[in-house]
Amino acid sequence: MKVRYAKKNEKEIAIKFWKDSFKDSEEQIKFYFDNVYNEKNYLVLEDNSKIVSSLHENDYIFNFNNESIKSKYIVGVSSHITMRNKGYMSKLLISMLENSKKKNMPFVFLTPINPKIYRKFDFEYFSNIEYYNFSIEELSNFKFPKDNYLYIEINEENKNLYLDDLIKIYNSNMKGNFCYLERNDFYFDKILKEANSDGMKTFILYKDKIPSAYIIFGLYEDNVEIRECLALDSISYKEILALIYGYRDYYKNVSLASPSNSNIEFIFGNQLNIEKIVKPFMMMRILNPLTIFKILKLENHNIKIYIEDKILKENTGLYYFLNKKFTFYELPVEKSIYDLRIDIADLVFLITGYFSIDDLVKIGKIDITNKETLRKLKRIFSKKNSYLYEFI
Repeated sequence: MKVRYAKKNEKEIAIKFWKDSFKDSEEQIKFYFDNVYNEKNYLVLEDNSKIVSSLHENDYIFNFNNESIKSKYIVGVSSHITMRNKGYMSKLLISMLENSKKKNMPFVFLTPINPKIYRKFDFEYFSNIEYYNFSIEELSNFKFPKDNYLYIEINEENKNLYLDDLIKIYNSNMKGNFCYLERNDFYFDKILKEANSDGMKTFILYKDKIPSAYIIFGLYEDNVEIRECLALDSISYKEILALIYGYRDYYKNVSLASPSNSNIEFIFGNQLNIEKIVKPFMMMRILNPLTIFKILKLENHNIKIYIEDKILKENTGLYYFLNKKFTFYELPVEKSIYDLRIDIADLVFLITGYFSIDDLVKIGKIDITNKETLRKLKRIFSKKNSYLYEFI
């Protein structure tokens, strides 16, 4: 068996793998392979000169604790329909993790169809999405701005005029997040193309010539599906949603996706009429703990952490502050004196602030030696918000 990246003439194989494995429409598949696919990122497992498993490693810039980090978004993980349940995918995923670690990536991430599959490889959740469902009549009190405003529909012909303004609105909303995907012109261009391929519309709102909000939504049967809606303030948020109320004669319900802890239900008059569902969305796999600790500036804290990694066994050992930097010793647990003992998957919860320290203790995800250590950890690690909402 051999793990390698695809050749230029193997794109049709990649398309067939995708069609056989996922429920995406022809338009969605065409969008991906016209705009995202790159054979240099298409990792395959070959057995007897036949590709039996594959996955895509798409490049992204991750803002993590205010640092720009190169990472990979793993998608399209699949095996040939006749070659499943034979361990091929396990071999390919482990090879991907090993290769990514050698490239000094701190972590990789993915959106799981089934989280049980990826927990076997020490992926864990670090980001949620909130979904709100309500009657379109709940928007009846949301009004357009009184004067000096303009709603513009963004399309293929005019999109280049508005990419910078979309970025400004997005970045303004990301300021309170511990980690998020950085979006540039190329990224927003992809989002707009993807929305268009899904039959969605995009509008941006200007007030006094200032970009104040944008919304991406689709119209399906009797439902308006809002994929993303971001604004500079709550008033602008209501004003961009007022646009949706114009569809009330044809569409009765609205579903809206929103960042974690956005509390959007409180812009409405009656919170009991708003259904809120919080779903875990994105999973992370830590590859290089030392790099993570450096980004988190843990060298400022005297703490000893013992990490266990059953897949990338070279990560297993004691991490502690020595000579003004974090140092790693590959020691068995019985020979280590530590403040905190944690599995590499559960470390995701800790470093991203997905759970508080008290939450982690309550659900049995960390082993802490004493109460003083618990107090120390609470000062170092706090609960945080992240926003990563990718569709392909």
